[in-house]
Amino acid sequence: MTAANLLSPSFAAQRALAGTAAWSFLAAAIGRGSNLAAVVICARVLSQEEFGQVALIQSTVGMFGPLAGLGLATTTTKFLAEYRDTDPARAGRILALSLAAAGAAGLLLTGVLILLAPALATYGFAASNLSSQLIQASGLLAFGVFEAVQTGVLTGLEAFPRLARLSVWNGLLSIPSVSFLAYFYGASGAIAGLTLAVILSCLLNAVVLRAECRKWGIRPTFTGANAERGMLFAFSLPSYLSGIIVAPVTWLSSSWLVHQPGGFAEMALFSAADRFRFLLIFLPLAVSRIAVPALSRSRATGDQDGYQNVFRWNLAFGLLATLPAALVCLVLSQPLMALFGEAFRRGWPVLAILALSAIPTVMNTQLGAALLSNGHAWARASADVVLAVVFLGSAWFFVPLWQATGLALSFAISYSTACLMLAIFLRRPHAVR
Repeated sequence: MTAANLLSPSFAAQRALAGTAAWSFLAAAIGRGSNLAAVVICARVLSQEEFGQVALIQSTVGMFGPLAGLGLATTTTKFLAEYRDTDPARAGRILALSLAAAGAAGLLLTGVLILLAPALATYGFAASNLSSQLIQASGLLAFGVFEAVQTGVLTGLEAFPRLARLSVWNGLLSIPSVSFLAYFYGASGAIAGLTLAVILSCLLNAVVLRAECRKWGIRPTFTGANAERGMLFAFSLPSYLSGIIVAPVTWLSSSWLVHQPGGFAEMALFSAADRFRFLLIFLPLAVSRIAVPALSRSRATGDQDGYQNVFRWNLAFGLLATLPAALVCLVLSQPLMALFGEAFRRGWPVLAILALSAIPTVMNTQLGAALLSNGHAWARASADVVLAVVFLGSAWFFVPLWQATGLALSFAISYSTACLMLAIFLRRPHAVR
């Protein structure tokens, strides 16, 4: 490589992107590694049925999360990346409005979850005794939504070294809190530990966010914030619709699973296997987070070459980071499932299918990031609608036949379909520019 190439803006941008990716890799490795360790400990401390109950309660909270999140995490990432340099005052208004909306929506939906807990436990879980635990888990919703928006803001500000350090602290704090409480108080203790971990994460995020705002000269303010409502609404609405379409479908399929014979044990198998899917996708998705602000900035400055470089780099990294690891999980599916306990070994087909489904899951996110950064939020939402419809139909057919394995197959089919749809859309002229 010549000295001219080394000094070129393109090379400098790629080196900066690689450095940022390294921080994201560190955050992903620590964050998901500690999460998996805490879950493995819980699975060994709790009975298989209790572990399945905790997994279903988390899934229920996850269904309400997008309803309360209002699509704000993605929105703040995009707009703070665009305005932090050129218009810090506007970035401050967007930040204040987003955090306030997240707090209000989180509290509102937490109240709704508490009110619906008895009905969800009775009709959704076929276990009315889980109503109190579902109410207890409502704290996961309120603080989880706020944490997601905080992370979206820090991503937009490209505070990736700080995010990596946050992952270290969150991991160090979450493993003992979840494990200790699960050991002494069972499923209720595990839920309390998860909630405590999210609260601590919010507090740490707040400290880092304040420091980043000072660095960029951004001051959160509601003065003139009304002028930003239309822009935020226009971009958040399709992201919001994506979340409220996909999340309830995922929860409904989980409900179908627990209604099968031995349903909570099957849910435990699926949840254990799904932890490895999360581990597979977390690194490329964490690195993909750097693509959204990078793509948004390139688009805002009219740097088409830079936009294309980041787009292709993101796709290539996602595939290379996921495919080899997925194949390893496929080959080692039996011993990996046995980490949760010998009773989990029989769930190896679930892990094998979910490991392969990680590939279209990652591609779905990478392709979607390009659409969102280029203003095609409605196209991204339409792909999620297709994903939800295919997922629902597949789960309705396969879950009664093969239980947890059928649910895993539904994931693979639906995400592959959505990925194909996004790829077709991106081949249209000017879809990525």
